[in-house]
Amino acid sequence: MILHNKQRAAARTLLAIFLTGLSAAAAEIQFNRDIRPILSDNCFACHGPDKGTRKGKLRLDDRAQALGKEAIVPGNPEKSELVKRIFTTDPDDQMPPADSHKQLTAEQKELLKQWVAQGAAYEPHWAYIKPTRVKAPEVRARSWARNPIDAFILAKLEGANIAPSPEADKRTLLRRLSLDLTGLPPTPEEMSRFLANKDNKAVEKEVERLLKSPHYGERMAAPWLDVVRFSDTVGYHGDQNQRIFPYRDYVINAFNSNKPFDQFTIEQIAGDLLPSPTTEQLVATGFNRLNMMTREGGAQPKEYLAKYAADRVRTVSTAWLGATLGCAECHDHKFDPFSTKDFYAMEAFFADIKQWGVYSDYSYTPNPDLKGWSNDHPFPPEIQVQSPYLKRREQQLRAELAALAENALRSGPVQLHFTSWLETSKAFLKANRNGWFVPSPKVSIKAKKADQPKATEARVESDNSIILTGNSSEMVEVQFSLQNGTLAAIKLELLPDQGAGGKILRQGSSATINLTASLTRDGKSEKISFHDAQANFSEPRYSNGHEILDVRDAWRVDPNKLEQPHTAVWLIEKPLEVREGDALTVTINPGSAARLRVSASPFAFEKPWDPEAQQAAITNLLKASDAPERQIAALHLASTGAHETAFAEYKKLRREILECRNGLAWTMITEAQEPLVTRVLPRGNWQDESGEVVQPATPGFLPQLTGATPNRLNRLDLAKWIVSPENPLTARTMVNRLWKQFFGAGLSVTVDDLGWQGEAPSHPELLDWLAVEFMESGWDVKHMVQLMVTSATYRQSSNLRKELQEIDPNNRLLASQNPRRLEAEFVRDNALSIARLIDREIGGPSAHPYQPPGYYVNLQFPDRDYHPSRDARQYRRGIYAHWQRTFLQPMLANFDAPSREECTAFRVVSNTPQQALTLLNDPTFAEAARVFAQQTMESAADDKRRLQAAYLRALGRPPQANEAGSLLKFLAQQREHYGSSPQEAEQLTKVGIAPTPERLDKVELAAWTQVCRAILNLHETITIY
Repeated sequence: MILHNKQRAAARTLLAIFLTGLSAAAAEIQFNRDIRPILSDNCFACHGPDKGTRKGKLRLDDRAQALGKEAIVPGNPEKSELVKRIFTTDPDDQMPPADSHKQLTAEQKELLKQWVAQGAAYEPHWAYIKPTRVKAPEVRARSWARNPIDAFILAKLEGANIAPSPEADKRTLLRRLSLDLTGLPPTPEEMSRFLANKDNKAVEKEVERLLKSPHYGERMAAPWLDVVRFSDTVGYHGDQNQRIFPYRDYVINAFNSNKPFDQFTIEQIAGDLLPSPTTEQLVATGFNRLNMMTREGGAQPKEYLAKYAADRVRTVSTAWLGATLGCAECHDHKFDPFSTKDFYAMEAFFADIKQWGVYSDYSYTPNPDLKGWSNDHPFPPEIQVQSPYLKRREQQLRAELAALAENALRSGPVQLHFTSWLETSKAFLKANRNGWFVPSPKVSIKAKKADQPKATEARVESDNSIILTGNSSEMVEVQFSLQNGTLAAIKLELLPDQGAGGKILRQGSSATINLTASLTRDGKSEKISFHDAQANFSEPRYSNGHEILDVRDAWRVDPNKLEQPHTAVWLIEKPLEVREGDALTVTINPGSAARLRVSASPFAFEKPWDPEAQQAAITNLLKASDAPERQIAALHLASTGAHETAFAEYKKLRREILECRNGLAWTMITEAQEPLVTRVLPRGNWQDESGEVVQPATPGFLPQLTGATPNRLNRLDLAKWIVSPENPLTARTMVNRLWKQFFGAGLSVTVDDLGWQGEAPSHPELLDWLAVEFMESGWDVKHMVQLMVTSATYRQSSNLRKELQEIDPNNRLLASQNPRRLEAEFVRDNALSIARLIDREIGGPSAHPYQPPGYYVNLQFPDRDYHPSRDARQYRRGIYAHWQRTFLQPMLANFDAPSREECTAFRVVSNTPQQALTLLNDPTFAEAARVFAQQTMESAADDKRRLQAAYLRALGRPPQANEAGSLLKFLAQQREHYGSSPQEAEQLTKVGIAPTPERLDKVELAAWTQVCRAILNLHETITIY
């Protein structure tokens, strides 16, 4: 079911009627609870804060103005024009008018009349009043309450003569806690341990354990990433990749370390403005860069700067204030007291953020700051930071590579080869101590065209380097004879030359070098292929925002290091056995290189451009024996390819190690610059510069900044104001969102709007108590979570109570817990966890789940190929799934994940056929079902015990008799089907990259896969009860 605004408005009115007991005419009417929602929904659009659309000069949101017009005569409904107009049947006088398509119910009309009769008292809007801590109410059933939360809930229930529900059974409670606090189901072992624990504090101890889990941070980060609109891509028509994953890691770590929420706020909005900001605080400012961006040809920079600025206002006001300030971009807010000037004054806080309207340098949108920028480039400013995930992964991959080489040596022929190679290598190193053979070359210049004269001169020096002179960049061919042995690598050095002013280039500050090679033997020439090429210095090259990790196709020199030698090494696809008399020809397009040198080596050193690392490897090699260290075994494998299978795996692992970038990652950050001028844009029109110039300021009707920066206010002032104890919105917004996370709906259902159009809280005193508790705890998120999930209210059963269906159909009084469907990411995590496939690594780059081939066919600028992750990264948690704004991963989209093109504080919950089809047919779930089936088959010998094990894994409980009977019958049908169609069984058991054990019968596995598919598709499997 999707909850729409009209349904929410109706629910508000029904709730107000229910809670105030309107059957008694003497019931005390409260403006905020009972009257404001009616006026806001039906009257304020024409008679509210927006002076631009106000009719009849009547303003009903302000008591003085309403009374001045005699629309309301306190205590006298008969003389009140408001009452007359809502009851009249004359279409010319009736309010709301027919063309507004709004109509008051009889109950609403009577309520307004009663309110006027009682004196028409107004109240400030509840959310704009500073919260105060009220004493928890006295209740009759005091033994039920576990903490103050329960007293507030129970007082309402007792007032309505409703008893709370009994506590959920232990199985349900642990599953609820585990999914709520980590997003993962409890393992059978965790369930058994909890069931056996008879301690009356067993639940509290489980909560403590789960709050310490590193997966707690992942669970808590998901809704925050929605509100800050975190994505791996920039949106708009190109939707190119951006480099930002360290910000996601920052958020996860912040929740895990229980960073105080006020500090969390300040670091994201203004971390760069803190004194001597840490790297972590700079990473946090990536928040300011998460707006959509464009590099579309022809786009107007000024227009997009206006879009980016407006988006930041909408995001900050929704994420922290639960306010719809964005509605004041083109006119004064129609319901809340936000003016258009308030909107642009808030925008002015962010006018100092260094950014570009269009991230390109096309001739029709010239941008001298981004010279030569293309669709493949990143989105500056950025910094490079340590990534613990990448460092751990690099160490793991290095260990795998070393073990691979060591195992390869255990082959008899490879061991013999190693012994011979070791002897030959030591002999080579005696003659060539640095590991490279630098012969005297034969050099020739190749003109670009056969009929053109050569404009480049080459001269070979005593160190066998080649000096190039002239103003051209013609091809240089270098040829030399080889010695007996192996050819594994070719090195090209660009050396500073005095004739070029001590630089490596003859002219200019940039050059792109290309290199090809061939081997000539017995008069026949054969092209040499390379599997990698690395350089000590190079200007980065990109493909769709990702840095190209080698220089095989093109090596761009670093324009900032032209006085330093540049070295690049090309590793040969399959090391070649060469003999004396063979000739190596290296053809170079040198650009404007001034001096170069070519050499060859029988070694594929890991870091051949690094003299220190290379010398360490040589030292170890000279000491090596026939029982070598792992590093020497790896060097042998890399340099010879002696074990074909292991060598292929080595190249794959080497590529993955390079992708770890020595544990470093780029991430977008905020840099401050001189603020741009901010002015009110009439009707939001970026081309209209007639509006008033504004300075940074907070909304005028809210508490103002104190102790702020002299002169112009900045983002740090704003961040401190947001988390000031005087701000009435921030703490309420956050605890209301937390309440929604653990109870299914906020105390105010409209978690994204605490304004006049939002729903009044069902328990206003509790909301205020929680807000004050949050601030006074030091903005301690874990403390608030622990309070909520250890309450008796949270621990109630979610079983349906028929007697409450009419009197409280939406369970706003919380006489029971609310069942909640898992959010999209956790639907995926749940299935992978049940199948024991899930990768539990924390942090790191986004992974690429399976998705339909051709799904990105319409993604252009540049064209995109999607490559699903082919290793353990395929099973990373959903929070790490690649988030493509304009083409969201289909499984996530089907389960209502937002595109994150804008701030989202409230995910809709739909119920569609696509969801069941996804659970049945998406490769992630089909593979999970198959692996789940494999493990189920091996858990027991008979079907009943297998089914029990499957249920305990998936649902934390054994199957009921009717469930077991139905599934065993289904199992028999599937055995019969696949027994007669073994080719279908074979096909089904090959879905996904996880291996299928050969020992398992394919027909039996296919039958159990279908049973496990059914279990994963159960409503209960994807629901928190």
